[in-house]
Amino acid sequence: MIKIVSNEQMRRMDEFTINTLGVPGLILMENAGRETYEYICDFLSENNLSGMIDIYCGKGNNGGDGYVIARHLFTAGYNVRLLSIGSPQALKGDAKTNYLICQAFKIPLVIITAADQLAGMQLPVLVVDALLGTGIRGAADGLFADVIDYINSLGVPVVSVDIPSGLNGDSPLIEGKCITADLTISMALPKRAHIFYPAKSRTGQLELADIGMPASVKEDPLVNLNMVEYSDLRFPVSADNAHKYSNGTLFILAGSPGMTGAVSLTARASMRIGVGMINIGIPQNLNPVMEIKVTEALTVPLPETEAGTFSSNALEKIKERIDWADAVIIGPGCGREEETIQVIINAIRYCNENNKPTLIDADALYALSLHRDLLGLLHSGFVLTPHYGEFRRLVDYESSDIERAPWACLQTFIQDKKFIIDLKGSPSMAASPDGQVFVNPSGNAGLAKGGSGDVLSGMIGGLMARGLDPLQAVITGNFIHGEAADLLLVSHGSSAYLPSDLIDILPQVLKIF
Repeated sequence: MIKIVSNEQMRRMDEFTINTLGVPGLILMENAGRETYEYICDFLSENNLSGMIDIYCGKGNNGGDGYVIARHLFTAGYNVRLLSIGSPQALKGDAKTNYLICQAFKIPLVIITAADQLAGMQLPVLVVDALLGTGIRGAADGLFADVIDYINSLGVPVVSVDIPSGLNGDSPLIEGKCITADLTISMALPKRAHIFYPAKSRTGQLELADIGMPASVKEDPLVNLNMVEYSDLRFPVSADNAHKYSNGTLFILAGSPGMTGAVSLTARASMRIGVGMINIGIPQNLNPVMEIKVTEALTVPLPETEAGTFSSNALEKIKERIDWADAVIIGPGCGREEETIQVIINAIRYCNENNKPTLIDADALYALSLHRDLLGLLHSGFVLTPHYGEFRRLVDYESSDIERAPWACLQTFIQDKKFIIDLKGSPSMAASPDGQVFVNPSGNAGLAKGGSGDVLSGMIGGLMARGLDPLQAVITGNFIHGEAADLLLVSHGSSAYLPSDLIDILPQVLKIF
């Protein structure tokens, strides 16, 4: 896991490294600048850029990093121009030290005190943004706002140091003028603004600079926002003498007229994950359709209402299949008839009473929103997979609260619960009752199509049936789901691939396990 830090958490890590471990701040700044310089060199080479590099430096340590970068580029023979926003005489500490070194090296410097000085300047091939750090409060204003506008208007690539200037590292919101970066080099660890939209849209490609902070500091267990890495995934591997029942049994309760697609996507995804035996509980009149759409799984026709959804007469047979299964998925395309909602709630209660690993999605989440008393009773084997709209229905949070700090809303909601919640979105996040949130880095805009969530439910539920604990199933399922989407992005683009394509390309994703 890579920790995602707040401004205050990063400040404490810096202070501990300097004051307790004895690493001078000047060395951390030197490491930050040198690492960023190396990323810039790679960027110039990869994009075949040559010519003048403008480095815009502010008044704080972010500007100090810029001066270190300028020195390394200058001594390597690059054409460098420093632009100080305001008088550099106001600099202090390590930033001032590095400014004075640049002066001694006679690196060209322009002091910008008014926006009109920028007019008519020679166009660079690259801008390095070292204007403002992570801790800005509110919108950038005055000369800094004018400079941000100017840089964005140039039409040349921009590399931001630590964070695009104008963003607050703690917030996904864009409060005002903000640099649009092509590449951002974050110091030591990612900040919240790098990970969450809309701020993430200004970050460009994100890279992490090794500034010499030891792993024991960066892996602080008190930081409870985590970025998932490939090494964190777990995938069940079948023994050579495995049989279909040793690979897990899964019962899927899903479907209503017009919603057979949701059922088939969920079932097919769980098959691709390797579940040995799958039973699909569906309204009986859908059975002929489902036997054509899904041939490898067994269908269980269930009594239905006049509307074609599950009736109360289906409950005993549903309980039989729940007893048979290693894990259960409830919800995709079930419908919202009053009688069917009660069937769903009773099925959830039965899973809870019998400690059955259970994934709740779609219409089952709607049913739960009408019976919130159940949320405090669900055992630790449950996984809830709402998208943002379904999550708001469960918790009555304002949209603005979720947009401002979705991870914090998850932590507040889950703190008195036992189950795992997986908030689907960009990015998807899994939260556990201990307050830890696990952010999934894979995936792209092509997942914003109806059916993508049904595929994800099949993956996570299938992994639970194969023996993974709920949290690990969610972490791994989210990553695999997004990885399949990223492969399709390369071959199809984000618009053209379908949720069913995610299932078809899974063999390419899973063969690495």
